[in-house]
Amino acid sequence: LNLDNRELALFLTFGSMTNHRHNKTGKSKKTDGEHGLWRVSERLWKNHSWLFKPEELVGETQKDRLEDVLADEDIMDSRDPRWWYTNAETLYNDYDSDPREFLAAHDYVAPEIETAIQDNGFQGFGGSGKVRSLWLRFMDEEINQLDRIGDIPIPADFHIVGLTNRFGGTDYDPRNKDDREDVKRYWQFFCTQHDFIPVKIDKPLWLLDKYWDSGGHQYISEQLAAIRS
Repeated sequence: LNLDNRELALFLTFGSMTNHRHNKTGKSKKTDGEHGLWRVSERLWKNHSWLFKPEELVGETQKDRLEDVLADEDIMDSRDPRWWYTNAETLYNDYDSDPREFLAAHDYVAPEIETAIQDNGFQGFGGSGKVRSLWLRFMDEEINQLDRIGDIPIPADFHIVGLTNRFGGTDYDPRNKDDREDVKRYWQFFCTQHDFIPVKIDKPLWLLDKYWDSGGHQYISEQLAAIRS
């Protein structure tokens, strides 16, 4: 997609917000592949770019049309149009239809933004914090560098908890809130000791666990062998 900076911020905000468990299947949405969340979002932008832009969605009162368009996408559930319209209203009314204005309003300080996004009418960014952390990483990497991004915890989802168990021989349950918090604290401590940023190592760790049986385990074994030789 050929997006300017504001459009990219809106696209990433929409993609992050919709990255949750489907309320009918109870399963996490697939993010990769032709029918994954990001490809679907790409096609939505090409065919319905108006729905990403608060001034064209809220300003033109197209809530019903939004619901109809997203209803045609199996990966979207019934919460997505409601949540996105609410978030678009907040951006339209308070931030000139631009997520970058929200970042600027909080001086590009990651922990302040993390707190504010829970307190300013944004839907889909609560819960375990997975979406918040993911979105903040996207904003830092793609939109505007954020101060204190190292204070943002790793998104302790199924794959991060799973890889933590593989590495440490633990039996943390990704469905257990206390276990997820323990995993976050572990990686925060690890990153402090070794000068890493938790949300920056989220992607490689997540991929290692997802593809553990088709290359992840072999990769780790080869790296350890090289280090120990």
